[in-house]
Amino acid sequence: MEEILKEGIAAFLPEYIDLKGNCTIVYGKNAKKIIVEKSIKTVIKQIARYYMLDLNEAKKRYKPLVFSSNLIPIALSKWDVFVPVKTRKPMYKNDGAFGYVNIKYVKDIKYIKDSTYIYLTNGICIKALCSISTVEKHIRNGHIISRCFEERFVAAEGEEKYKAFIPATKEDINLLLNEIRKQLGR
Repeated sequence: MEEILKEGIAAFLPEYIDLKGNCTIVYGKNAKKIIVEKSIKTVIKQIARYYMLDLNEAKKRYKPLVFSSNLIPIALSKWDVFVPVKTRKPMYKNDGAFGYVNIKYVKDIKYIKDSTYIYLTNGICIKALCSISTVEKHIRNGHIISRCFEERFVAAEGEEKYKAFIPATKEDINLLLNEIRKQLGR
């Protein structure tokens, strides 16, 4: 799993697999397919742990931006934002119905014969069990989150630069002077 995380993830989708049950299929940016014998919820938690991301805090922060309390995009970075897409009908309670697609790999969305299809830049085609307008709304929400992530990053970076220009106080200088005296044995 770590190998594909380093390479880049295009999508991860829940799927029932014979003799394995509720699994997750992870597609890498080069269309590499890995079957993870864990639920989508567990895979999301593992990915969040790898990226040191607090999903609950992210959900609180992004909820007002997209005017939704559920189905919030997952931002791993400014460039890797995953939007929820319904890809299956769950057979049992607590089985996930939504997979996640990285918006930077979405090439096209088409509505063909009563179904919505998401085409990725790596050649993968994902059938969505929702309308094309719903998929487009989720992708728009993903772009909103991406911009927010960028603004937060720029603000944090600016804060650090600003701290470097705060002048030292007399107290700071006294602390340094005392530390130097201790080091010199005076």
